[in-house]
Amino acid sequence: MTPLSTRSPLGGDVASITGLIGDARIVAIGENNHHIREFGELRARLLRRLVEDHGFTVLGFESGFAEGDLVQQWLNGGPGTVADVGREGFTFSLGESVEVREMLTWMRRHGGVSFAGLDLPSSSGSPQPALRIVRGFVEEVDPEVLPLVDAAITASEPYSAVSSAVAPGRYAAMAAAERDAATAALTTLVAHIRSLSPVYRQRSEPARYAIAEHHAVGALRVDAYLRELSAMMAGTAPSLQGSSRDTYMAATVKLLRKLYGEGEKIVVMVHNGHLQRVPFAALPTMTFPSAGTHLAEEFGDDYFALGLTAGVGTTTGLEPDESERLGFRVYEQELEPPAEGSAEAALAGADPCVVDLRQDRARGLAGPSSMRHAHMFTKVDVVQAFDALVYLPTMSVSAHVPAAK
Repeated sequence: MTPLSTRSPLGGDVASITGLIGDARIVAIGENNHHIREFGELRARLLRRLVEDHGFTVLGFESGFAEGDLVQQWLNGGPGTVADVGREGFTFSLGESVEVREMLTWMRRHGGVSFAGLDLPSSSGSPQPALRIVRGFVEEVDPEVLPLVDAAITASEPYSAVSSAVAPGRYAAMAAAERDAATAALTTLVAHIRSLSPVYRQRSEPARYAIAEHHAVGALRVDAYLRELSAMMAGTAPSLQGSSRDTYMAATVKLLRKLYGEGEKIVVMVHNGHLQRVPFAALPTMTFPSAGTHLAEEFGDDYFALGLTAGVGTTTGLEPDESERLGFRVYEQELEPPAEGSAEAALAGADPCVVDLRQDRARGLAGPSSMRHAHMFTKVDVVQAFDALVYLPTMSVSAHVPAAK
């Protein structure tokens, strides 16, 4: 284990972490839960070091791809405050912490770092933001087929909501025929856009077409995601399930490589469960390929997966609340003690440190068999899942999260 200092948001030594990445051009930085102060501070410090010393130029974040353009406009000098951008340009309320806003402020001041959301639109609750963008593109390149877009908008409207905290209930209330009609309309739209790709590229430009197509796929992935959630809640999901969110986030990273060039270096900030190199155990009886599973398969050693976790302290929980802006409430809760056999139990009592797991992987050594995921522990072969793991003794919620009562 290599000692690691995490005493200040932008100071201290993170070279012991960044020194492990080697020549990897996609570096994913995780967290065991969202809205955690220490993880947000460390991620910001790592981003700064990777940009200034290692030539990274793109940040892909676990937030809506459709919403991310607002962030990029602001970084380019657009109007509004960082609080406005953090609220409107991020999904799942992930831009509302002091840590993320300070990171964005540094990015705008420094310049030269592009931003993209990786995730499904509307906090995975609605395809409408993506479909509106697709409609604008189609109106320009082929207005005759606008009815295809409008059909998808209309068919998916009954379940569209501010987030995936609300949408599954609306989806469950729909008749099977209505659900199938929405899926059919979205599938037809994607198929049409793809089949017209040579013409649409000529009528616009390759990059604009690729972005519009990705938005169309994102709209369809929201629909598929709600089907997946419905099957999980009904107990009919297969033991190896698909994850439309993870598939889409991985596809967005691949799109960024195409748009910015394969030589550009990308930082990815997502949850540990999304970036791990092996499938994620969502339930004891069900796993699905994470975004990192896709990226590791595609890019091999060019992809570096860094997990962040901690021993004790507080974390965040979520509960549905339709009176809230996004249909859920974030709250503070105490962490349970590290579970036996977990990474946190193995590192209990250690000072802040980073562990290079590739050495154990190369030697075929077994490691911890579980790891914190929010307030729970999930089964995972930690050595196979991550290239390196940062351990902090304590973690605490960001200042915007209401204190536990």
